[in-house]
Amino acid sequence: MKKILIACICLFSIAMASAQVDLKPTSVNVFKNGTYFITKEGSVKVREGMAKVELPAHPLLSTFWFSSAKDLKITKVVFITDTIKKTKSPQSISDIIMANVGRQVRLTSVLADKNIREISGKLTDYYPATGIARLQLGDKRISYVPTSSVIDVTIEDAIFGNLKVDSLARNAQLFFEKSSANADIKLIYMQPGIQWLPAYNIKILSPEELQLEMKATVENYSEDIDEADLTLTVGSPQFAFNKDEDPVASNFLSALFSAPNTTPSSYVMQATQSYYENAIVANDRSPVQTPVYSDYGDYATEGEKTNDLYMYKLGKSSLPKNSKTTFQIFSVKVPYKDMYEVNINDVVSYASYSYISNDPEQRFDVYHSLQLTNTTVYPFTTAPVFVLNENLQPLAQDRIKYTPTGSNISVQLSKAGDVIIKNKEEEIKKEENVRKLGKISYNKVTIKGTVNIENMQEKKILLNIKKDILANITSVSDGGKSTKSGKYSFLNPYSKIEWEISMAGKEKKTITYEYEVFVNASLGSY
Repeated sequence: MKKILIACICLFSIAMASAQVDLKPTSVNVFKNGTYFITKEGSVKVREGMAKVELPAHPLLSTFWFSSAKDLKITKVVFITDTIKKTKSPQSISDIIMANVGRQVRLTSVLADKNIREISGKLTDYYPATGIARLQLGDKRISYVPTSSVIDVTIEDAIFGNLKVDSLARNAQLFFEKSSANADIKLIYMQPGIQWLPAYNIKILSPEELQLEMKATVENYSEDIDEADLTLTVGSPQFAFNKDEDPVASNFLSALFSAPNTTPSSYVMQATQSYYENAIVANDRSPVQTPVYSDYGDYATEGEKTNDLYMYKLGKSSLPKNSKTTFQIFSVKVPYKDMYEVNINDVVSYASYSYISNDPEQRFDVYHSLQLTNTTVYPFTTAPVFVLNENLQPLAQDRIKYTPTGSNISVQLSKAGDVIIKNKEEEIKKEENVRKLGKISYNKVTIKGTVNIENMQEKKILLNIKKDILANITSVSDGGKSTKSGKYSFLNPYSKIEWEISMAGKEKKTITYEYEVFVNASLGSY
C-alpha cells in the first residue's frame, strides 16, 4: 500500500463544499454593473422527502428560483439558518487525524522527557473536545494518544481523506411530493460580486482604416465558477431592485418596499476610468531577429442580440473566486475619418440677455479626432480606448461610448492648437412687438454670426464644427445643416448647426449663419 507522510509544519488551504448537495454552475451571465445571473444544476440527496441546499450569500430580490425534474415536484421550500455538513481539506494535525478515522496510521509523538515515540494501528476514533486519538493496535490493545504531542502522521492509504464538519449556514429545505433517494435540481439567481470591464485598443492601419480590438476583464469576488458557459452582456437592462437582497437570504422580518433602493451596494466592485494627458513612450525595437506578432489579426466572439441587449458567448470558462480573468472579445477592421472637431456654444445667448456681448478674439478648443463607423454586427459598449499609430507608438487614451451598429463615434487624440476658430455675432435687424405670449410682448431680432477659421498646419484637414443656438436658424453658408431638438424656451427653439469643411494647408476661411430670436420687449436692448 502507498503511504502518505504528513508533517506538522505542512499547512493546507481550506476548500469548502456542501455535503448535502452537488449543484454546479452550468452558465453565468455577467453584467457591467457588478451583478451576474447564474444557473446551477445537480443531483441532491433526499432524506425523508427533504433535501438541503445552501443559499448564496446575497441573492437579489425576486431572482432566486428552484425547479426540479418533471417527475419529482417540489411542494414547498423552507428557508432557515441551520447546521449543515461540509467538507474541507485539513489544515492542522487535529484536522488530519479527524479526517482519517478508520484508516491505518502511524503517529510520531514527542513525550514530556523529549523522547520520540512511534505508534501504529487503526485510527478508530477521535475526540475533538479533549484532542485524544484512539488507536487499535495490532495486538488488540487500545492506545489513546494526545494530538497535541503528535508531530508526524503517516497514513497507510493512497487516498487522503477530507474532513466533514458541522457549519452554521443559511439553507433551503426542499420538500417533494413523493419519496426519492435523489432529485435533479436547477437553481437560478442574480447576485452582486462579479462584473466585467471592457477596454479597447486602436491601431491605425491607413488614412481610412484602423484595427479596433476589445478585451473584457472579468472580476470575480463572489464564488467559484468552474467550466460554466460564460456570457458577457452589453446594454442597459432595467434591474429596478439590483441593490436589494431577496428575503430568503435573511433570518429576520423583511421590510416592506415601495421603491428601488438607490443606496450604493457594498458588494459591488466599481471600476474607475483614468484618462492620461501624456502617453508612456514605447521602447524602440531592433529590427534584427524581431518576432512577427499578430498585431492586426481579425477575430470575433460568438454573440447574439436579444431585445435591447447584446450577449457575447464565451463558452466554457472557469472563474476562480477572488480572481480577475481577461478574455479577448473581438478584433476587427473598421473605417474612420481623420477629423478636427470643435463645439461652439451659444456664447452670446441673446434669448437670455437681449444684447450682444461676446469676445470676437476668443479661441474655441479644437480637437484632433478619429471618427469611427461601427460596421460590425454588434454594438460598441462604453469603455476606455488606447490609440496607437501605424508603428504601434502610443498616441492617446480616450473613451468609446455606446455605439449601435451603423453609427459613428469620435475618439479624441489631442487638442489642436494650430487650428484657430473664432466666433462673433452682430444684430442686423429688430422688429418690435411682433408676438405676444400671455401678457408679455416679444421683439424679433435677426442676428448674423461669423466663424473665422485658420488652418496653420501644412496638411489638408477635415473640420467638423457644431454651433448651439437658442433661436430659429434662417440661413447657413458652406453647406452647413441646421436642426431643431424639439425643445423650446418660451418662443425660441434649441437649435444646432453642423458643418463639415475641408481646409487646405495654411488656408483661412469665414463661414456665416443667421438666426431670428424672440426677446422680452420690456427688457429692451443695451
